[in-house]
Amino acid sequence: MIGIVISGHGQFASGIYSSIQLIAGEQQEMKAVDFKEGMNVESLKSALNHAVEEVEQGDGVVIFTDIPGGTPFNQSVILSTEKNNIKVIAGTNLPAILDGVFSRNSGLEAFTSKVIESGQSGLQMYKTKEKQETDEENGI
Repeated sequence: MIGIVISGHGQFASGIYSSIQLIAGEQQEMKAVDFKEGMNVESLKSALNHAVEEVEQGDGVVIFTDIPGGTPFNQSVILSTEKNNIKVIAGTNLPAILDGVFSRNSGLEAFTSKVIESGQSGLQMYKTKEKQETDEENGI
C-alpha cells in the first residue's frame, strides 16, 4: 500500500485529512503535517521525515503539498532526494487525494499519474445556464 503524507501552510494538511476521514473513513498509512505559524524549517523537515517513516510500507510514499515552491513542497523535495520511493505532488486538492485513497494498491507511477489527473479534472467552475425567453414572457 502506498503511504500518503499531506503537508501545507497553516492547517491545510489537517483540514484535508479531516475531510478525507469524513468522506472515506479512517485511513491507514496516512499522516498530515501542518506547517504552522512560528514553526521553523528544520522542525517541518523533521516532522515530514517522521511521517514518511510511519507510513512507508515498502510500496513508496507520496507527499501531497499545497503550493509548488512553498516551504512544505521544498522540504518534501529535499526529503525525496534523500530517500527512495518518494514522490512529491504540489497543488493538491481534495479530489486528487480522495482518488488516491482508493488507488493505493497500484504502482507508484500509476498512482501519481491517476491522482494528478483527478486533481486537474476536479477543478471545475459552475456556470448557470442562460435563461431562454419563452413566447409567454415576450407577451405573445
